[in-house]
Amino acid sequence: MQLMTYNEILTLICDEFDALITPRTISRSNTNIIYLMFKAIAKGFEVINNVCVVLSNKFDPANCSDEDLVSVASLVGTEKLEGSASGLEIIISNTSESDVTLIAGVYTYSLDDDTSFAFEILEDTLLQAGDTLSVIAMSQQIGSYPVTAQESIEVKPANGTVPDGVEFSCTDNTTLLGTEEETDLEFRKRILTDTTRQDSIKELEIKLKNLPYLYDAKVKFNNSMLDYSMDGYTIPPYTMAIFFNGSPRNEIAEVVASNSIYPTLQTADSVAVHYVNDVFVNGSYDVNIIPFKNTDYVVNVHLKIDQTYITYEEAHAQIKAFLLKNFRGHIHADYVKEDDIYEALKNLSIAGVNVLNIDLLQNGNQVPYVTVPLSRIPYLDNVLFTEV
Repeated sequence: MQLMTYNEILTLICDEFDALITPRTISRSNTNIIYLMFKAIAKGFEVINNVCVVLSNKFDPANCSDEDLVSVASLVGTEKLEGSASGLEIIISNTSESDVTLIAGVYTYSLDDDTSFAFEILEDTLLQAGDTLSVIAMSQQIGSYPVTAQESIEVKPANGTVPDGVEFSCTDNTTLLGTEEETDLEFRKRILTDTTRQDSIKELEIKLKNLPYLYDAKVKFNNSMLDYSMDGYTIPPYTMAIFFNGSPRNEIAEVVASNSIYPTLQTADSVAVHYVNDVFVNGSYDVNIIPFKNTDYVVNVHLKIDQTYITYEEAHAQIKAFLLKNFRGHIHADYVKEDDIYEALKNLSIAGVNVLNIDLLQNGNQVPYVTVPLSRIPYLDNVLFTEV
C-alpha cells in the first residue's frame, strides 16, 4: 500500500478520465460539476488510503512506529529486553577458629552512595573455620558498573549482623559487567530476524532474562514420553531443564510458576529456589536452576606487524587483553565464528597491525566454528599469535 496525497489522487483520476474522452480533456475548474465530483472522490480516497497505510504498517515491525513495537512484540510472543545488572564475585572467608553460620537473607555491599551490590543467601549456611564461599552479587541498578579487586570490603546483612571472624573481599568484575536496556532499533532488528517466538518456553526465557540479576537463561522442556539426553544431562518426560548465569534468587521460582508449572531437572550443581504459596501441596513450588558451563576455545591470530609503530609484545598484549575482555562473556550464543573475531578486531584499529587470518581451536584441533550447546556459554580460554 502506497501513501498518496490528495493532489496526486485527483490528478490520477482526471488523467484517467482524459484518456477516456481523448482528444478532449476535462476542464479542471470549480465551475465544472464533474471536476467537483472527482475532487470529492479524491478526498474520500485519500482518507481511506491513509487509514489503510497506517493499519498496514501498524503491525509491520519493519515500518511501524516505536510505540507500536510493543503491540507487535506481544503478537509474536516476545518483549523488550530490559538490560541486566553488573555482577561482582564476593569471597566470604571464615578467619575464626570456629564454625559460623551465615543467616539466610540479603547482603549488600555499597560501592558508593549511588551504587550497591546485593546477593542472597537462600538458606542458613554453615561456614567451617578457615573455609571460603564464593557468591555473585548483582548491582541494584541496570548497566555497567566496574569494580576493581579489593582485599577487604564491608558487607551488611539486611537482618542481624555478620558473625565475628567473617571477612569479605571481591575480585575484578571486568567479565561480569551488565548491559543497558535494549534500544528501539535493537528491539526492531531482533523482532525482524529472530524466529524463536510464539512459544511459551521462549517467553519464559525472555521473562527470566529481564530479571536484573540474571545475565541469561535458557530453558529446555522435554514434551515427550521418553527421556531426552543433551550435553551429559538426561531430562525426564515433561520436565524442564533451566540453565542460568547470574545470582539465584527465590523470585525466579515465582516467574517460572507464573508461566508454567512442571518438574525441573535437579543436578549435582543445581540451585533450588522456592515460590512459597499455599496452593501447592507442600506449601511451595521448588525450581532447580543449573549454572551454565563453559565451552572453551582458543583463538590463533595471524598478524603482520610493522615494528616502526608498535612492538610484537605490545601488539600481542593489547589484542589479547581486548579479546579476553570481549569474548569471556556471560551470554549464551549458539556459535562463535571467525567473523565475530574479525569484526571485533576491526574496531580495535591498532596502528602497524594487520590481521591476516583467524583460526579457532578446540582441544588442540582447528575448527571452522565453535558450536555451543544450549547448556553452555562460549568462553575464550587463550589467545595465540602467528607472525607473518
